[in-house]
Amino acid sequence: MYDDADEREADTGAGDFEFERKFLLRGLPAEAAADPSPRLIVQAYVFAEDGFAVRVRISGPVGDIDLHAPPSELADALTTADESVGTLGVKGPANSGTRYEAEREIDQLVAGSIAARSSSLIAKVRYSAWLGEDGWHIDRFLADNAPLIIGEVERARPVTDLAIPDFCLTEVSEDSRFGNEYLAHHPFPGWAAEFADEYRLLGPGFMQTLGENRFGE
Repeated sequence: MYDDADEREADTGAGDFEFERKFLLRGLPAEAAADPSPRLIVQAYVFAEDGFAVRVRISGPVGDIDLHAPPSELADALTTADESVGTLGVKGPANSGTRYEAEREIDQLVAGSIAARSSSLIAKVRYSAWLGEDGWHIDRFLADNAPLIIGEVERARPVTDLAIPDFCLTEVSEDSRFGNEYLAHHPFPGWAAEFADEYRLLGPGFMQTLGENRFGE
């Protein structure tokens, strides 16, 4: 099973940059649903503009937390939960699947307390799975951004020659609307119909500058 420890190990070769590709999913894949230990994530955006963002995150096992609770209450529940982790992250704009990201661990009580008091929040359940040669994170958004589901692949180098599973509807790596910092201020249901109209007109799209896209593997 792929987890955040694998991601942190891969990140050691990338420095303060992340290399990822993101996809809008048709639904929650069976591979994700089989994850025995999904994690609940609540993110507060202290600043977000023009692709730059300062983020405080609290994450931990879902356990018996009521996922229907407001994000501020979810953050509060994670503050004292076993195995919760707090982080402070700084991000720059995405460019061709590459984005500056510096992330440092901070006290979980501080992280959770900030998130619980923030008005710009994202809450999601993250499932992880190995698919072929890559570890995938599948994020099922909660609260204001439900029922959005996003899948992402991150490597320690540019994500080239990617095997794209059938559950991926279209790529959103460079669509800033699907960035968490945008979703914190503009929840998906408010513009989902507009996006659906775009999709019907343009169809699915995938980046063509990162090697060969392989489908259905």
